[in-house]
Amino acid sequence: MASGEGENVYNYEGVDPKDKKKAQKELHENPDQVRAHIASLRRWVTSAPHLTCPTDDAFLLRFLRTAKFDQSRAQQLVDNFCTVRKSPRGSPEWFEPLPLDSPIIEEALKLPMNIFLGYNDDGEGIIYSSMDNYDPDRINFNDLARFAYMNADTMMKPEKIQINGCRFIMNLKNANKKQTQAWENPRTAFKMMRNWQDAFPIRTKALVYWHEPAFFELMFRIIMPFMKEKLRKRLHRCGTDFSKLKKAIGPGAERLLPPEMGGQNRPMEELLAERYKMFKSAEAQAERAKLATITVDESKRLPTTKDYLKTYDDSADPSMGIAGTFTKLDPNFCDFFTSSATRSCIGWHSPVMCRPYIRPVLVEHPADRAHIS
Repeated sequence: MASGEGENVYNYEGVDPKDKKKAQKELHENPDQVRAHIASLRRWVTSAPHLTCPTDDAFLLRFLRTAKFDQSRAQQLVDNFCTVRKSPRGSPEWFEPLPLDSPIIEEALKLPMNIFLGYNDDGEGIIYSSMDNYDPDRINFNDLARFAYMNADTMMKPEKIQINGCRFIMNLKNANKKQTQAWENPRTAFKMMRNWQDAFPIRTKALVYWHEPAFFELMFRIIMPFMKEKLRKRLHRCGTDFSKLKKAIGPGAERLLPPEMGGQNRPMEELLAERYKMFKSAEAQAERAKLATITVDESKRLPTTKDYLKTYDDSADPSMGIAGTFTKLDPNFCDFFTSSATRSCIGWHSPVMCRPYIRPVLVEHPADRAHIS
């Protein structure tokens, strides 16, 4: 039994002393109180009538660490983690596991997406993705999302990643508009960002873009309204500047990058083979089986948890932009979204269709509200 794969048994087995010290400093993790924190979160989970989910130490600890041992935040994370998977309020269509022998899985495992490159010198995990060889006619967006979440569920399990967090690299050098077309749907963009920021136990230390194409500006502006300020501050746009990329990855970047990207790591072919083994391993299958036991019964949901997970309709509510913290309207931003060229490019037929994208972030004060006709 791995450390924490039970109740009231966690003992830091296999945790690097440096990581243990870092958890104390950055996550407010007190080794003498960890079991008590886990037990407290377990009591909340088992008393929530609408939830059924794993309650072993290892499962609950990842949420406590992401929440920096704030019990209220950890409760919300666990609830949201379950809700996005099993409730109509979430996105259950993305969490229906694909059969391991599915042709889609075999095809997706050949793609250089969500490849673990290793840890930088600060202990942060480096996750690399590229659009190379992705054909949306062969794997549609929903199936790609199902594969990505299956991959992420096992990749985020190591305690070193829980403590130190991850830096995500997106290489867009060979990307084309067809590959990113799904992100033009505001609901899709919202759900993806919501799941990542509010329903997944991961510390995102950086989101790094490299070789952004011209059309990326459009996609970036679509996604940005759904990004929290904390994540926006951790964005790195490197263009074609290799030195910027290395700096964004952190110390040890050249050691981690594969030779195809000018680094000293193993070739991408070997990294893909390693991911293939990990994805189909007995350990990965056991983790997926554990998560498959999650259920959510919305008819039994506690009133205190009804606002934990936001929906797209919540985010598009006209009242948003009155009670929140706002970003001053940039006329160029408005012109960009409502221009006939932009609407033609992404299939919008009316400026009214732009409103869901810009409503949450355009208004500094109700008197300054932008009226687009």
